[in-house]
Amino acid sequence: MNYFFRTYYFIAHFITARNTGGSGIHSPYLFDFVKYILEEKNPYYIYDKIEMQRAKLLNNNTLITKTDFGTGDSKQFKTSDIAAKSICTVRKGELLCRIVNCLKLDTVLELGTSFGISTAYLAALSKNRNCITLEGCKNTAQIARQTFLDLNLNNIEILIGDIDQTIHSALNKLSTIDFVYIDANHTFDATIRYFELILPKLSKNAVVMVDDIYWSVGMKHAWEILRINTKVTSSFDLFHFGILFFNPDLYKKNYKLRF
Repeated sequence: MNYFFRTYYFIAHFITARNTGGSGIHSPYLFDFVKYILEEKNPYYIYDKIEMQRAKLLNNNTLITKTDFGTGDSKQFKTSDIAAKSICTVRKGELLCRIVNCLKLDTVLELGTSFGISTAYLAALSKNRNCITLEGCKNTAQIARQTFLDLNLNNIEILIGDIDQTIHSALNKLSTIDFVYIDANHTFDATIRYFELILPKLSKNAVVMVDDIYWSVGMKHAWEILRINTKVTSSFDLFHFGILFFNPDLYKKNYKLRF
């Protein structure tokens, strides 16, 4: 990750992005998305339970060997250090929960499980939601499984191994997909490859969330290509992540918003 690159674009984003509570967005669908999902502050009951799991992970100093299929490296880390750097933020987790629940997106694919906190936010409020999550590192996945067990989440299937391989198994299990969260190999090639594989399976009103779109020059370029794809009708650039909409009733437009 290039910190100078990210700092430059963060400042540029802050200057140019809207912070309007939905005003200036003419689509009723997107206006409601901003007002009632993106900017909603009222908590669901499950938030506290999930955050208790985060707290446990942040206080767990057990060493685990983590394998990164993106780089091929295997190194030992404290569980707490991985949790501090790799788990989605509270705000992002709550947003994931609101998106899938408010829009009733019940078939979910996540690329990059980490310790399962983001997965829990996606799965927690509906036993009928079918969640498949992909994780490269078996030791990381083992901790995620414990997270799901502690939260009594039985609607999650975790596939372990190189995501370039397991994504095919996941797609074979799903006839259509309503929501995708891409938070795996943060490179241009991998992001484009994942998107192209997922695209034919997306439902009519599917939503795709891409993490770390300003992680690097390559990720920024990947985001620019994804948002102009002919199947994408509208998009939100929130700097830390991007959201792609496929609803055919929307106009082709990219919004820069603060989050």
